[in-house]
Amino acid sequence: DVQHVRHDLEQIRIHRSTESAAGCSCRKLHVVLLDELNEGRKKKSHHHRRMTERKVKEELRKRHVNIPSDGSREDLEKLLHDEVEKHGCCYGNDCPCVSSGIGCQSDTCSCWHMSHALISHSKHGERGGEFADPVEAQQRCGNKNGIYVVDFSAIRRHRDQFIVARDANICSVISG
Repeated sequence: DVQHVRHDLEQIRIHRSTESAAGCSCRKLHVVLLDELNEGRKKKSHHHRRMTERKVKEELRKRHVNIPSDGSREDLEKLLHDEVEKHGCCYGNDCPCVSSGIGCQSDTCSCWHMSHALISHSKHGERGGEFADPVEAQQRCGNKNGIYVVDFSAIRRHRDQFIVARDANICSVISG
């Protein structure tokens, strides 16, 4: 048992010592539903984005979902889509942070980044680039151990109180 723990610790050290190891880069699985494909018929066909039935079943098994024996490919895709939407992208042991038993860190992990969400470019610009509020970052991440997020807007609001006080000459420097 002690050997097993030592081995696991050594594997974590090796993983963390690689140059590219700086948090996780998990992304939410995008399941293309047949309804989405039918809506965009006027444009180029996106059937190449659909997962094979084998891949859909594999993803369902990985998430410990019972696969109905009489389910069609579309039913299985809908089931997988609903399951993926329930959880953030750092779900299960595929995430190095979750498998190591630690929370994600907003400054090193990229799982919560706005660019990973499927949003339009205009919305992306309105949101202010890569910064999400802490609640939104936690929902996007989904790590069961949590995520450490710095709330930059709260820091800015706190600082603005003092800048307003200084500008209004409410505060002054006391020399001693």
